[in-house]
Amino acid sequence: MAEPIKIGGKASSKPDCIIYSTPASRNAKLKELTIAEELLVDALQRGVAEKLTAEIFDPATAGGYDLYRYTTRYVRKGLYEAGWELSDSNNIALVRDPAEGTVIIVCSGDHQTGQLVGDQPKTKRSKGDLFLEVSEIVATDLFGDDEVKTRHVALPDAKVWLLLHYHVVDRGQQILRAELSRPLEANDGMITQWSERVILHVPLPDAMADDEPANDEGPVITPDVEIRF
Repeated sequence: MAEPIKIGGKASSKPDCIIYSTPASRNAKLKELTIAEELLVDALQRGVAEKLTAEIFDPATAGGYDLYRYTTRYVRKGLYEAGWELSDSNNIALVRDPAEGTVIIVCSGDHQTGQLVGDQPKTKRSKGDLFLEVSEIVATDLFGDDEVKTRHVALPDAKVWLLLHYHVVDRGQQILRAELSRPLEANDGMITQWSERVILHVPLPDAMADDEPANDEGPVITPDVEIRF
């Protein structure tokens, strides 16, 4: 069985991050979390399908909100039916495994979501202090300053995972990428570093895959990493 990739460590200034990208390693990690990959894929596809129903007469944010709304609905519905608990603490919709304490929260990521090359992904928008509190995040001033910018956001045994999604339509071509990842650090409210990343394979709802990078992604930056197999 292919082993997950580990980046960071002594050869890099970045924290350690374990990446599960092969089918075998991804399936093993999701099985450990008692989450069916098919459930996550189906929820994301339903969310994208709803996003694509948005029209020019809708508010500009309608499509993006529908993607979040329906993906969240079907992730929570599927896991609730599997025995997980629903929570809307501080108006943040999440679902929690009562046996293991694992928490899943859906949110949008930037263009690095689901990518192995380049920087780690970031949450698309600032998550704010309420999100950090709900996510069992411990705010730590790493530099002793009064104004906290970089925070070590998760204890080693924290079990909060974010279902990051990235979907764009560029010149009629769709790109959809996603991952289930465990946050580690936040900078100015946005999650920027992860301790574990499960790269998901999510075909477009119509099964028409497009693996070409979006034109808005900018240059690819290759990080200084130590890769172990």
